[in-house]
Amino acid sequence: MKHSRMIAFPVLAALLLGLAMPGWGQASAPELLEQGQKFMAAGRCLQAVEAYKQALRLQPDLEVAHQGVQEAYEGLWFWQQEKEARRLLKELAPDDAVGHYGLGLLYALKKDRGYAQDEYKILQKLDPALARRLYQAISQKK
Repeated sequence: MKHSRMIAFPVLAALLLGLAMPGWGQASAPELLEQGQKFMAAGRCLQAVEAYKQALRLQPDLEVAHQGVQEAYEGLWFWQQEKEARRLLKELAPDDAVGHYGLGLLYALKKDRGYAQDEYKILQKLDPALARRLYQAISQKK
């Protein structure tokens, strides 16, 4: 039983993360590179890393794929920092209007309207004037 769990977990994790993509075994390096670029454009950095790595396995000298891996890892780091900022703000300063405004601006810059609007809703209760400024920033980043 223990052995089967050890095998099943990585497979399950890959499926949940969307890494086990159908057709990757038959895809060419340029196709995988294009898939990685699509993942990056959609903000799916983990999947982009895997697509770029698959492209590099087929064509190790593909410079664009090397750059793609670097950008995707930077995106993953940024996502982790954003997640930590969100957690700290909720834990340590849930009523900090300036903190929510800053986080809302970050989301607006990333064009992540859902999270930006969440911060806007919180700001409406904490500081309506700051909420209006955030709303303007969200509207400009469409």
